[in-house]
Amino acid sequence: NVFHAGDGNMHPLILFNANKPGDLEKCEAFGADILKLCVEVGGCLTGEHGVGIEKRDLMVTQFTGPDMEAQMRVKDVFDPKWLLNPAKVFPLEVSQSHRDVAA
Repeated sequence: NVFHAGDGNMHPLILFNANKPGDLEKCEAFGADILKLCVEVGGCLTGEHGVGIEKRDLMVTQFTGPDMEAQMRVKDVFDPKWLLNPAKVFPLEVSQSHRDVAA
C-alpha cells in the first residue's frame, strides 16, 4: 500500500501478471472491493485525484441518484456541451441523458 500518512489517503498498489489471462480482471475486481469497503466504513472513493474511468462505475456506491443528478446539473452549467471529460466521473448510463442533450 502507498498512502499519505498524515491524511489517510490510501493508494492500493495491486501487482499482477499482465500476461496471465484473467489477472487484470481479478485485480480490477479486488480494487473495486477495496473502494467499496472504504465507503462502507465512512470513507470516500477518492481523495485528491478525482474520479476517472476506473472509479466511474463505483460512484453509485457512494452517491444516490439524486446526488449525482445535482452534480451533473452543476456540470451542465459550466460545461453545457459536455466537452470536458464526457465519459469520466459519472457512470455512463447515469449521464447518458445529459450527454445526449449536450450533443
